[in-house]
Amino acid sequence: MGGRDYCVFMKFWLFILSTILISACTHSDRQMVDKLNAISYAYHYKNVDSTVYYAKQAYNLSIHYDKGRAEALNNLAFTNIVKMGYDEAEKRLNEISQITDNQTELLVSYVQQMRLCQRRSKNREFYEYRENAMAALKRINEERSQLSEAQLRRLRYAESEMAIVTSTYYYYVGLERQSIDALQNIDTNDLRSDTAQWLNYLYYVGSGGIITEGTQQDINQEEFDLLLRCFINSRQSDYPYFAANALEAISEHLMDPDYRRQLLADNLPAMKFINPEGADDDMLAGWLAEDALHLFILYGDIYQIAGAYRTLASCYRQIDDYESALYNLEQAL
Repeated sequence: MGGRDYCVFMKFWLFILSTILISACTHSDRQMVDKLNAISYAYHYKNVDSTVYYAKQAYNLSIHYDKGRAEALNNLAFTNIVKMGYDEAEKRLNEISQITDNQTELLVSYVQQMRLCQRRSKNREFYEYRENAMAALKRINEERSQLSEAQLRRLRYAESEMAIVTSTYYYYVGLERQSIDALQNIDTNDLRSDTAQWLNYLYYVGSGGIITEGTQQDINQEEFDLLLRCFINSRQSDYPYFAANALEAISEHLMDPDYRRQLLADNLPAMKFINPEGADDDMLAGWLAEDALHLFILYGDIYQIAGAYRTLASCYRQIDDYESALYNLEQAL
């Protein structure tokens, strides 16, 4: 082999070798990005700062990995919504459609845009993003059988979140039937594999407005059972966000004197569990609401903190302590 041929030969093999090494490095980076995003997602309802930390690492490492970059942006937008940084959340969600055609991450971003619209009372835009979400879901379902288990887990999250966000929107605009129907799309058997979404479902149904069959006493008891399950499992799995939501919803159930008497009489062991301090019956709703407030402050959800102050104000108003009620309403504002 001549000198010139040898140089060409070596350059060819160096090119092949470098391509292999770059591909291996890229594959390794993608695995790391996926792992970081998975950790970030796992912290969604546990610790907002940790969610941000791992999502930023995933974002910085995903320069040549559009799907991973989009997932990191979805995780970061989630934390922006928690902190009520709605403009920053919208900016990040809009970026996703510019960098990827991955339909699952697009679906997640559309669902988060729906939540933003619900929070900001942008009704027309809510339906536009819902249509986008439905179109993305239709495209995904055409190849659903080919998805990996990890891809299916991400899809199940997106589907359940879409159902809950849709139901929440309909509830707040007074469309009770549509709110109930939206939850029919959730496969509760699949949902149990995602603890956070399962707790989300238990809380949402238990908080009221979804169960309509039976007497009011039956409905109150069924909702209380769901909220108690949510609270116990939240404590066991270290989800302060859902523990706080469950306590706040139980507090709201106990404000009405008649409902409170019945629930206290029918659930003595459970009441001892959620009321270890032995607060007086007429003060229990306020005590639980205050506990929920402290958990929300610890977690850092500004929207939920404001809601907890509002609930606490209602508790004080119920016992005719109007000065304390006004104070808590001012804190909410």
